[in-house]
Amino acid sequence: MFLTSKTITLCILIIFSIQLVIPVSSLAMELIPGLSKIKLSNGLTAIVKENHRAPVAAIQVWVQAGSVYETEEENGITHLIEHMIFKGTERRGPGEIAKEIESIGGSINAYTSLDYTVYHCVVPKQFLNNSLNVLSDAVFNSSFDPDELEREKRVVLEEIKMRNDRPKTRLSSLLMETLYKVHPYGCPVIGYPDPVKSFTRQDIMAYMERRYRPSQITVVVVGDVDPSQARAAIQDTFGTVTKKEPQEFSYPTEPRQEAPRIAMEAMEIQEGYLTVAFSGLPDFNDPDVPALDVLAAMLGKGESSRLTSSLRNRQQLVHSIDASAFTPAGPGFFEITASLDPEKVQETLPQIFHEIFCLENEIISEKELERAKVQVETDFVYSQETMEGEARKIGVFETISKNPHAEKLYVQKVREVSVHDVQRVAANIFRPENISVVMVLPEYSLPEFTSQELEVMAQEAELLAKGIVSDRGAHVHTVKRFSLSNGLTVLVQEAPEVPTVALTMVLPGGVRYENEKTNGLFNFLAKAWTKGTRAHSAQDIAELVEGLGSSISGFSGQNTIGLQGRFLSQNLDKGLALFTEILVSPAFPSEEIKKLRPLILAELKSQDDYMPAVAVREFRRLLFAPHPYSMNPLGKPSVIEAISSKNLLETYRYFVIPDRGVLSIVGDIRTEEIISSIETMLGAWSMESGISLPTPSEPDPLISPRILNLKKKKRQVHTVLGFPGATFNSTERYALETMNALLSGQGGRLFLELRDKKSLAYSVTSFVGLGLDYGSFAFYIACAPEKKDQALKGLWQETYRITKEVITEEELERAKRWLIGTHEIGLQTNRARALNMALNELYGLGYNYAAEYIRKIDEVTADQVLNVANKFMNSEEYVLVRVGP
Repeated sequence: MFLTSKTITLCILIIFSIQLVIPVSSLAMELIPGLSKIKLSNGLTAIVKENHRAPVAAIQVWVQAGSVYETEEENGITHLIEHMIFKGTERRGPGEIAKEIESIGGSINAYTSLDYTVYHCVVPKQFLNNSLNVLSDAVFNSSFDPDELEREKRVVLEEIKMRNDRPKTRLSSLLMETLYKVHPYGCPVIGYPDPVKSFTRQDIMAYMERRYRPSQITVVVVGDVDPSQARAAIQDTFGTVTKKEPQEFSYPTEPRQEAPRIAMEAMEIQEGYLTVAFSGLPDFNDPDVPALDVLAAMLGKGESSRLTSSLRNRQQLVHSIDASAFTPAGPGFFEITASLDPEKVQETLPQIFHEIFCLENEIISEKELERAKVQVETDFVYSQETMEGEARKIGVFETISKNPHAEKLYVQKVREVSVHDVQRVAANIFRPENISVVMVLPEYSLPEFTSQELEVMAQEAELLAKGIVSDRGAHVHTVKRFSLSNGLTVLVQEAPEVPTVALTMVLPGGVRYENEKTNGLFNFLAKAWTKGTRAHSAQDIAELVEGLGSSISGFSGQNTIGLQGRFLSQNLDKGLALFTEILVSPAFPSEEIKKLRPLILAELKSQDDYMPAVAVREFRRLLFAPHPYSMNPLGKPSVIEAISSKNLLETYRYFVIPDRGVLSIVGDIRTEEIISSIETMLGAWSMESGISLPTPSEPDPLISPRILNLKKKKRQVHTVLGFPGATFNSTERYALETMNALLSGQGGRLFLELRDKKSLAYSVTSFVGLGLDYGSFAFYIACAPEKKDQALKGLWQETYRITKEVITEEELERAKRWLIGTHEIGLQTNRARALNMALNELYGLGYNYAAEYIRKIDEVTADQVLNVANKFMNSEEYVLVRVGP
């Protein structure tokens, strides 16, 4: 489904008033407790949802202005306007909108889609009024200065180049062009270069007059707010704009597809990317959408889904594959997307068709149906863990179905979906004439393939399948810390606001404990951890996990290895039993290792196709060698090729030791009950490695510049300029992070100077890399080849400025508020808090370090920022990496 779910009829409250002034809050319709909706006198819709889970408020402005509303000559203007909205008003100059939000600890951004544009920010709750004031000023009073417009058009042109360098973006664009021959959905939201270059202020103002009317806008507020006060604040900011009647608009239609279509494109890449799509899906409000979503989950969501189980795990034809039903406000489609070895495309296509048509014709078990429905339904529960996620759900339902509470009906309809419903909608859409196949492949591997051959292939698969039966808060919660007799540290925090539970187990591991001969061992172990135990196979585990609406996965990074789980609280007992079984008795079966190997190798190839990742990877290699931080966390192909089940089991026994680990549990639990369960399940767990943890080598001293120019046939040059940095336990990290906050972000110096003022790039930022042993600080910028020297000069100018000038108190406060605000916003979910607590405890910072971090940031001074800038940024001791033409 397009974003989330469905539609019910909303009763309209009509209030007659004669010479009577009624407070805005009294006009609000409470749809359910805590969720209210009101239509302001100027036609704008305001929706407020109370949620006291965290001291945060999410504000989103939903405008009925997507690319679907553009004429052919206007393609890309909606997206350009989204950029320009942040470029200044009469009250606020360029860059000041983002700067003002970040200065109060919030974040602000926007996105344009086919059907709507959304301006959104998340702030500490006490700054709700400030953010509404900023957003209303930006949306209704943008100045669209001609000089700023010319600069921003250059930025958008850079964004177009950036997107064209990404194979997955090109695949998506090619798919839309192939499916929609008449409908505006076929044109890219970002636009084409020539129309973007041509837009004038007059063009923008004409479009704004049509689409940016209060009657076509919804303001959504979700968070730790007082509803009446929030509604009053919306009235004071958005309600003062002059009323205009909504513009009449009829959604365009797309002629029915009569025959299969095929399109392909060559790029300088290593991995292959393939999409099989079926046109003719209904729109967002169609009653069949729940069944389509269940169909998509059954085919391609999760390890036990049909496509993953067959094409990836059993036949090993693809590295990844999934399915989804795309149902926007207009005509939609069903898509199956895969990444694979390019030479396997023609072998893979018939198997995809086979699985599709088998599902349509064979008997589907109730167990498989229930597992798919659980997958769909639990997406809703997990989306409620952040304020912005809940606001997004409300916004899309209101914008497309005019009912912010319609997801309740959708969830009920999902529960009612039957096998007959799934097979009925499958029969309606899975027809050979509806098929479109698009692929983006390396230049050397484009197949000779016609639409007629595609039609024959699909028809043969359909006939074959008909004779076959397949064989397949604002509230503060205390933390309880205790240790088991085996030395395992356990942290427990009750958070009952959402019925979910998150578990995280972390231990020393990761790249820090690898060498050139073992690089990639921990990444492989993490991926293989859930692929079988002494009692259950990988398929068993996948079916059990997904049947519970849960997730269990391993992870590995620079310093740690671990296991994470997330469950609905109603399924905690079963989920916890499975989690502990996987934790203490993994089997690492040889057959599963063979299946994983090509997937990890494919992940390495995909990394090579993504230029920002390549640039950062090479930067770390040059900065940290021979320390393990110089190595790729994903591993080396030669090592991955050689890893065996025995290697993984030995590594597990050496490193997964109870007295080295920290287990954290956060969610809708009772402390005493969970402690009892953990003691029962893990108290007898005993492992001794007999070896101590190795001490990593030191990096070679950086005494002169280290420079790498890596040639790639791309449209942009990706530059990383960096220096040594701070560690997790360093007292200098707080000033360094504050300096980074001042430089990065939409309100930061880099964005304002190099993107807004000079239009050198679409992407420019800085980043801090904290480690246990060593750290880093770096700049990143991506620009056109002819701008690369000017861009590098701009980075050095900002380096000189930050090392020579004391920052202003205003800049300092903005940076600190942004750090604190994003820190709090990032800890909304149970999963995020569980991981944060466990890592902080393991690193010696203490499980309650999250509160200490805020205090440390608040104490940072301007002089401390100047000192760390001069300590870490030396013009004679740096690493410079350039990747591109």
